[in-house]
Amino acid sequence: MVKVSKPLIKILQIQLFTASILGLPLFFFRVDSTVAIISALMVVVVPGVYTLFVSSLPLESGSTGIGRVLKAEIGKYCITLSLLIGIFVTVEDLNPVIFFVSLLVLYFSPALLPLVTKIEKDKSI
Repeated sequence: MVKVSKPLIKILQIQLFTASILGLPLFFFRVDSTVAIISALMVVVVPGVYTLFVSSLPLESGSTGIGRVLKAEIGKYCITLSLLIGIFVTVEDLNPVIFFVSLLVLYFSPALLPLVTKIEKDKSI
């Protein structure tokens, strides 16, 4: 059976929540900003889903898992680079300031994981 990492799932949930909080209010005022936030979300989430998939694969007997980690990280960087190139080539109305600010916010949003875990733990008590 495949074992899925709960912290990685939580990180993806935090990133989706953060992007929706940033994107929904701007959708009514500036569509180009919403496109930039959705593009940044795609650059962050798609490689994260790939990493989640590769990390959930079963280990071969006698393996340390270093090869799987390298495969996940190299794949994540290649996917990120491909998505960045694709976005800059195809999206004409991309607001670069909003894109890079939202990209940074989404990349640093996993720092909220301890807070979310503590809130969930306190809620269950």
